[in-house]
Amino acid sequence: MKKLFFALALALLPASAWAGGCGCGSINAMINAAKSETIQAVNAYTATEAEAIRSEILMAAQNIIGTIKTESATIVRALVALKESNAATLKGQAVAGEAMKTEDMYGKAAQPAGLCGSSSLGAGIQLGAQAGREIHAAMREKQLAHANTPGKKPVEFLQRVLADDQPSQQESLDALFPLQSTLTEEQVAQAHETIKTLANPRPLPVVTEEQKDTPAGQTYAAARKIHEERVAAVMESLNNHVVYHAPTLPEDVTAWAENQWSEAGGSGTPPGIVNGRLSEAGLYKLLSQMRVGNPNWFAQIATATDTGLLRELVIMQAFQMELTRKNADLLDRLTVIASLDYLTRMEGTTGKEVDDLYTRMVGAQQ
Repeated sequence: MKKLFFALALALLPASAWAGGCGCGSINAMINAAKSETIQAVNAYTATEAEAIRSEILMAAQNIIGTIKTESATIVRALVALKESNAATLKGQAVAGEAMKTEDMYGKAAQPAGLCGSSSLGAGIQLGAQAGREIHAAMREKQLAHANTPGKKPVEFLQRVLADDQPSQQESLDALFPLQSTLTEEQVAQAHETIKTLANPRPLPVVTEEQKDTPAGQTYAAARKIHEERVAAVMESLNNHVVYHAPTLPEDVTAWAENQWSEAGGSGTPPGIVNGRLSEAGLYKLLSQMRVGNPNWFAQIATATDTGLLRELVIMQAFQMELTRKNADLLDRLTVIASLDYLTRMEGTTGKEVDDLYTRMVGAQQ
């Protein structure tokens, strides 16, 4: 057994250990040396493994960082592209929205019937009103001169009525009630003569200054003045009727009306235009026929934008207001005529009765 132990000792312990002797100190030194070598070997192996692991970790980290950088760059590029795409989309939407807004505000569906090219319409209506006033004043002046001609006998007025140059019955009707709402210039003159014939065919004789100095002359002059003023009031309403149908609007308005009638889908001569001229009555007839008399108008209203509908309402309301003003003026004239008619009737009934009563009851006692 001892032989076996020594044999193992010789095999396991290094030669340097045996060279130092075989005392207890020598054995401890050998053990310590063995431990130190073992520790050094383990440390060396551990360091090598740690370095290898560190290299692997570093390489893996570098690979991860590289991958993250690549992916981050891809994400950044994607975000930039998305941002540019969104900006382009928003810009396109803004352009499209502005285009739609422009179309809604100024497109075909936003235009009311009769608005296109109507910048001169208001000025034309004003010029037409001025021309109407001039015609009215001229008619009034001639009618007053007709009724107050000194020295003219009643038979002379009757000869005027029967003269060949006076309007015929058909011409008088056409002059007072034109089928196309607008008179020609010749019909305006015929209407003037017709008014004189119908309203004051035989003006009462005018008394001289010498006759006015007598009581009978004064009585007659006063009665004649009342009669002629009542007749003049009626003739004024007839004159106003003729002026309403007279071709007073300028050519610019007529050209606008023809263009609008064509734009509305109409063919032929527009309503209210006669011989290339247009009256105030003809203008309102045209504006009405372009709408309720035009099938295309209903389709236009159905497809119009909100802006177009509002503009159409404003246009129609403006002309409605003007027609209301003219109706109020007509009602005012009718009130005057109705009042004069009532006074005349009362004068022929109760007035005459009161005059006779005065003669019997008061005059008899004088």
